[in-house]
Amino acid sequence: MHRQRISLTPEEARKKIRPTSDVFARYLLSSPKCTHFTKSFINAVLEDAGKPPVTGVRILSPFNLKECIYDKESVMDVKVSDENGVTYDVEIQTDISDSFWNRMTYYNNCAFNSLLKESDHYDALAPSVVIALLSGHIYGRTGKVLPGEKMHHCSLVVHEDSHDELFYPYGDPERYHILELDRFDIREEALYTVKNREQRRLSPALFRWLRFFRDGSREDFMKQYRETDTEIAEAKAEYERFLTDDQLRDAQLRHEMWLHDRAQAKADARKEGLAEGRAEGRAEGKAEGKAEGKAEERARIAQRLLNTGISVSAVASCTGLTEEEVKKL
Repeated sequence: MHRQRISLTPEEARKKIRPTSDVFARYLLSSPKCTHFTKSFINAVLEDAGKPPVTGVRILSPFNLKECIYDKESVMDVKVSDENGVTYDVEIQTDISDSFWNRMTYYNNCAFNSLLKESDHYDALAPSVVIALLSGHIYGRTGKVLPGEKMHHCSLVVHEDSHDELFYPYGDPERYHILELDRFDIREEALYTVKNREQRRLSPALFRWLRFFRDGSREDFMKQYRETDTEIAEAKAEYERFLTDDQLRDAQLRHEMWLHDRAQAKADARKEGLAEGRAEGRAEGKAEGKAEGKAEERARIAQRLLNTGISVSAVASCTGLTEEEVKKL
């Protein structure tokens, strides 16, 4: 079926498509020609966590424009592996649901389990890592975001009775890095609380990438922030090209339209379900009320009969109550 193109100028598209938008983010981080961006972003995250960098990455889920146009997934991830066989699942989440942790755990489990092929030995397994960049925050979700709150969260499995001792002697097989973009401070000198009230800055590389994801849709981004990093400059250029490419821009906008349609369908179904539930509740309440009224009437009759001196067994027989029920009156 022919799809009519969505007509938007680059300036109009700029307001709708941000660097964190699903299709653009996947285009930037999983295009075979853009592996240097993927490596740079992963290394920025690892550097900020005090972990050694990767020297090379291989894209396991290469960007495919046709799949993006017709894909009905709300989560479009980037899967890569490094020179040591460690897999990385990069997720950019603009919609944070209550199922977030179940989903992230499932993705990490799948990545880890997929490393072991038929007849492989267990020592062939390498760690799997999920890097999730969230538009909002998952920690303290009901609280207000305050300046200086930690925004890069790293997992580490330790013994329950000794938090200074690692549970896995050789490091966690499944690892997580959660980046909460709404807690990101656009100021380079900003400090974040890490632990025991200790504060530190983000690593320069991670700061630059997060600033791009947060504010890179600005046409004057490079000038406004006096950005000189070569890879960020290239990423910004790719973003501008994306906005002027009819097919790429159309794929992102159609994907977002589908997300809105899906959200509306869920909301409509919920309203319909609530209406049906209210109707069923009224019917059930009416039936329960009738039943309660009949029970109360039987109890009143039974009480009057007992007051006249009729035996318990006779009252039970006349009212339909059990003898135990009659005795409790």
